[in-house]
Amino acid sequence: MSSSKLHDYSSTEPRSIDLTDKKPSRKLTEILSRTTGTATLGDKPSKEALSVLSKSGDPRLRFEYIGRFPFPLVAPLLQSRKVGVDSEASSLPKILMVAEKPSIALAISDALCGPRGHRKRRGISRALPVYEFSSTAFQPLQESSDGPVKCLVRVTSVVGHIFSLGFDTQNQTKSDPADFFHLPIVKQEESTTSKLRVLDHLRALSADADHLVLWLDCDPEGENIAHEVIAVTRRAFDTKNSANDDRIHRARFSAISPKSLRDAFASLEKPDAALSRSVDARQELDLRIGVALTRLLTWKCVRVARNRFSPTTRVISYGPCQTPALSFCVDRAREIQQFKSSKFWTPKIEISVDGATDEGTPLIWKHNDDSVAQLGESATSDKFLVEKIVEVASSPNASAVVNDVNEDPLVVAPPFGLNTVALLEAGSKAMGMSPKQVMNVAEKLYSAGFISYPRTETTRYDPNGFDVRSVLRQHAKHEAWGRSATYLLRTKYAKSGRPPLRGRDVGDHPPITPLRASTKADVGGGAAWRVYEFVVRNFLGSLHNELQATRRVATLNIDATMQNSKSKVDDAEFQLKFVLVNSLGFSDVCPWVLRDIGATRQKSHRDQKGQLSLEVGQRFSIFKSTVEEGETRPPRFLQEHELILLMDKNRIGTDASMAVHVSNIIDRGYVILCDETGVPLRQGLPRRPGQKPMPRQTGRYMVPTPLGMNLINLFEDKTNDVSPALLAKPIIRKKMENEVKQIATGSFDKDKCVQSNLDWFEARYQEFAHSLSRERVSDFAKSLSPTEDSLKDWRRYGVFLPKPSSPARAQATGHAKGRHRARTTHVGGKSGNGELKSRSSRWKGSRGTSNGSNVKK
Repeated sequence: MSSSKLHDYSSTEPRSIDLTDKKPSRKLTEILSRTTGTATLGDKPSKEALSVLSKSGDPRLRFEYIGRFPFPLVAPLLQSRKVGVDSEASSLPKILMVAEKPSIALAISDALCGPRGHRKRRGISRALPVYEFSSTAFQPLQESSDGPVKCLVRVTSVVGHIFSLGFDTQNQTKSDPADFFHLPIVKQEESTTSKLRVLDHLRALSADADHLVLWLDCDPEGENIAHEVIAVTRRAFDTKNSANDDRIHRARFSAISPKSLRDAFASLEKPDAALSRSVDARQELDLRIGVALTRLLTWKCVRVARNRFSPTTRVISYGPCQTPALSFCVDRAREIQQFKSSKFWTPKIEISVDGATDEGTPLIWKHNDDSVAQLGESATSDKFLVEKIVEVASSPNASAVVNDVNEDPLVVAPPFGLNTVALLEAGSKAMGMSPKQVMNVAEKLYSAGFISYPRTETTRYDPNGFDVRSVLRQHAKHEAWGRSATYLLRTKYAKSGRPPLRGRDVGDHPPITPLRASTKADVGGGAAWRVYEFVVRNFLGSLHNELQATRRVATLNIDATMQNSKSKVDDAEFQLKFVLVNSLGFSDVCPWVLRDIGATRQKSHRDQKGQLSLEVGQRFSIFKSTVEEGETRPPRFLQEHELILLMDKNRIGTDASMAVHVSNIIDRGYVILCDETGVPLRQGLPRRPGQKPMPRQTGRYMVPTPLGMNLINLFEDKTNDVSPALLAKPIIRKKMENEVKQIATGSFDKDKCVQSNLDWFEARYQEFAHSLSRERVSDFAKSLSPTEDSLKDWRRYGVFLPKPSSPARAQATGHAKGRHRARTTHVGGKSGNGELKSRSSRWKGSRGTSNGSNVKK
């Protein structure tokens, strides 16, 4: 990584004001008069005055006082007595290390302190402990000396971002929303930072430090926080004699494990100023564009939304990522509205295997005509044809004859290494968790040292720096998956720990992997265990062999010629499909893959491997023959995991922010999460004593509310040549993200990127503001209605499954997944259960395989 000069870090420093030539404020003068008896400041800062100002409740007075003196004079007063050192340590070079969280600071100290351990001290901020220990492993000092150089290391942390972006509204009156495209931007101290006195804490510790080592998370946001730390401590390093850029170092790590932390300490790099500038650019663009359009929308539309949609509506927001994400949900809702239902008919034939009288084996109708694309291979719009087939199958002594049996190899490749998007997808799809909840759980597991860094786009393991065997040995005795880990150690990785060369290397962090073997009790159970277990199983599966199977397809014809030669029907070809697993491969540790490929065991008439043994010419009696009549269903609403995949494909947000954007459009009332029956998802609250368990809800469907639907409609003004609808299109955000990434690589100037994007958005803003006439706002208001009413309207489109009214009904309809709704009626004379005139729902849909798995035929 290229070296960056210290003056490159100034982009993250908050706005500073030179107070040395200005008169002190009246309030500061009054406090000084009461404290010292004089209103003059003097040439040196007073410890007593600083103590009084720190307790005044107004931090601005303290910073005003500090800013009137050179920093070297103020720094000793900011240093806590409790963070002192003994006489021997006072002469040692001092290294200040800053992590992103107190828990990570403790992990760093434990990994680097050696056998003598560390001492815990208290700094100015009581929430941010300071850990001290001596070390001879600091490479920058060793390189400039012939022998080992002992130094004193202090490790502390921040609590996330120190500063946040805001507008400089001094001397500003009430402004037009468009003014936010031009108002000055300043960096302001975060409220949490101010409350915990993080600035004083860092300045005091850096006052006598000779080197600064930054241990912030190794992603763009972490790099930006690192440069905020540099901005706070820079004045202390300005007083040092040697070059500043040689005193500031960056640790690169991907796991909170002792080995990873020691390796990072041994190979320190320089901070990446370009990456930090790209974050600054993204923050400024999002702030200016979001505030301007949010103010406009709120000013024009919030009153009518409060009256007609929900009285709790306080703001109608726009976000450069949030709104394009909402547009995906609205586009799917429009497909549902435009869907035209059509009737279909399907012959439902079941055969008796081994003379079974209580259960039949269903066949799949193989049908090809012009309606296949809309209805599928097993349905048709030709009612007469279906009734003819069922009539033949219902005749006495009718049978199904095997005409052909084909076997094709089926190979499913193991999953890739786990990245953030795949983790969010699995969490929402299989664990019933929101993407935001999955990320929160993953970050806690990372901080506790259970998994590696959970924010990454890479799916390929490092072939040189990652030893598979060391991880497998830790899991070899685990009660749940130890057998699979042991098998891999004895076979595939008996001689080499080199990982498979599959997946994509983006150049950020390695894939998400487990760092140590843990039990359910160790992790804490619940959501944390579900996420941890998936990480481990996906990791072991990615190292495993491919799944090998055989897909058998038997073709059967309905034969009733023995009774009546006129009972023949040409289009009565059926299929019986099943999968025979030859080698489990990675499905041994990822068993859900067997269900995805349909590898289910039959119950009778088996061969030695547990599957049906079929031969050409073999006959089966008809157990049941019915006609299924139904109507096609519209596509379903997007689920959270589907939205995450669309956002990733279109570069809407980063791997660190996508979960937040999904959560935002839900929290702000633009979509509502429902299960497959259209009932809003219940919050995960504990049951009250004596309360009966509620039925389990399936699916996490994002149903746009009237506010969300009409917000996207509001951008679409057909009278404009250059439509403001582009403000809601994903392609615009994708273009912006590509330019911001070019800032990080140094191929695009930050100021040019920001200005060109602001010019484009301001032009679209003016068009949008001009289009918001009184008539359009009135139409917007008329289209709003409470969410409960809109769910009733959506139900009329047939997009939801029927609500189960009883456990039996729930069992009958809960499995249905697809795009057909059907009524099954018995036609003819043959049925294993007599007359059948019940209604049922059947959904036909493809199931995805595990992360990164590829099915090869």
